[in-house]
Amino acid sequence: MSDTYVINPKISDELLENPGIGFIAAPGLMEPAEQICDNRGNAVEKFRFRADSRTWNHPDSKIMYCGVRWRDLEPEMGLYQWDILEQKLEDAKLLGCTAIVRCSPYALSEEEDIPDWFRKECPEEPEFPFWRVDPLNSSYILYWSRFIKSFAEHFDGHPLISSVDMALVGAWGEGGGTEFMPEDKIRQIADAYIDNFKLTPLQALLHDPKSIGIIRERRENIGFRVDCLGDMGGFHPQEWSHMLDFYPENICNFGMADAWKKAPVVFEACWHMNDWFLQGWDIDYIIDESLKWHISSYNSKGTTVPEVWKDSVTRWIKRMGYRFELRRLSYNPVVSNNETLHIKGLWANTGVAPIYQRYPLVVRLRNEKEIRTLTSCTDIRNWLPDMDILWEEDFILEATPGEYTLEIGIETGIPEIGNIALAIEGWKDGYYSMGKLIIE
Repeated sequence: MSDTYVINPKISDELLENPGIGFIAAPGLMEPAEQICDNRGNAVEKFRFRADSRTWNHPDSKIMYCGVRWRDLEPEMGLYQWDILEQKLEDAKLLGCTAIVRCSPYALSEEEDIPDWFRKECPEEPEFPFWRVDPLNSSYILYWSRFIKSFAEHFDGHPLISSVDMALVGAWGEGGGTEFMPEDKIRQIADAYIDNFKLTPLQALLHDPKSIGIIRERRENIGFRVDCLGDMGGFHPQEWSHMLDFYPENICNFGMADAWKKAPVVFEACWHMNDWFLQGWDIDYIIDESLKWHISSYNSKGTTVPEVWKDSVTRWIKRMGYRFELRRLSYNPVVSNNETLHIKGLWANTGVAPIYQRYPLVVRLRNEKEIRTLTSCTDIRNWLPDMDILWEEDFILEATPGEYTLEIGIETGIPEIGNIALAIEGWKDGYYSMGKLIIE
């Protein structure tokens, strides 16, 4: 064995797009429109976050939100039309995105009611404003739990699904009225998710201590979603806000402060970012709080970012979710065939969250004649922020003798999405060249 070869990759400060993290994609801002309007319909100057961005006035992304309705997916009792969700996932893939998926039991309009077959069984609607059907005096718990089980049987571990929102009861399944429900009924729905989604990460709405407490009883890896990021006093000025009161208190009070270590934290805007700007709210405070809460992705509701906030939002995206830097790599550059290639790498995750999909870290040996891929045993989901990540592994080489280029990459296995972009220079077709390797 010859002397060890050491390389210190050059760290990149570029804006990266990776699956499962960042701003939720805004397809409506990707079209080459002559005019871009904010959420209030006012024309704004066009700008891009990078010269090669395909989205106007909004960051590019590799994650989408896919919402689907129960009534569409189960038009007849026990008969499912999963092709509707499959098509939405296919549409996301064609945009280079994975998806956060939520199946909603119902919403507030007639078009978003419970399935017709269930409505015939329960023609009366309760007076409670967020219920279209009474979960206490109907078969809602049974039917919705059965739907969730079938949903998981078909989609758990789907490579295009980054995570699934747990929809319980109330409009959009966001928990309206859980305070009136006995714990065993909430538990039945929660168990339907937790018992059947074993591969795909889950997140629960940070709505009330009762439902979160029941979910946490299972001691499973479940993240959380909240839907009013940015509110600095829009409901009760000077008295109460989500940013200053609800989130900082209840992330801790509900026992979810460490949930981010194993499952995603997803935020949705309260109103729109343009509304925050017009209210004069401090964008850097909002950003820094979300980073402190270990945000992975943010749903801007597909609307424009105020251009004056471009630099702040760029800083935000560079920290949101995971961001992997390879600080140093060493290996023995001359190896005999069927002998051991020893690799050691020092990594850092400079984002605020881990990656939640077990994408494989690979070493590629490439020359003009062949490509050999060596798959690492390491689980990159354990690469947490603010820690030294030492990767050391031996690979038995079985390749034709000759000179190769040794490359590093993290593969998603989905060509439309591509490999994980690292925060180092040297990206070429999804891999990073480290140096030469001779197999004798």
